[in-house]
Amino acid sequence: MKKQILTILVAVLSIFSAQAQNYSGIPQNAKEYIAKHFKGYNISHYEKESEILDVEHKVYVTQNSVSFKLDFDKKGNVTDIESLDDKTPLPNSVLPVKITQHAKAKFPNAKIIEWKRKKNTQVVELTNDMELVFNSKGDFLRIDD
Repeated sequence: MKKQILTILVAVLSIFSAQAQNYSGIPQNAKEYIAKHFKGYNISHYEKESEILDVEHKVYVTQNSVSFKLDFDKKGNVTDIESLDDKTPLPNSVLPVKITQHAKAKFPNAKIIEWKRKKNTQVVELTNDMELVFNSKGDFLRIDD
């Protein structure tokens, strides 16, 4: 329910946001990543969150009724990609091949709807609500509930 409300909010924001909205704070690496992996999507919302020692850029992209939230670190490296409707799979191009292959082999009826890069691991969430944990090289470690 929370994600459905967020999806509606992002869609409404994208409709009412002016084309001249300032996205100049988005790091160049992040802009290039979006252009490469989310062709045809528009940036519908951007937030820059600054903490004492860290900066996070949250970019929402939308195409028709499909929206994704992308988080980038201060250097513009992607750290989290999330489908906002909990059913639209992430583009294969954003996922490491080993992770995609493992998920398809073990859970052929589920799709990957979220990917997170943590310090030493990568975590994906599937449409069946399972979370799979991989090491930084994409080797499967475990299932988290």
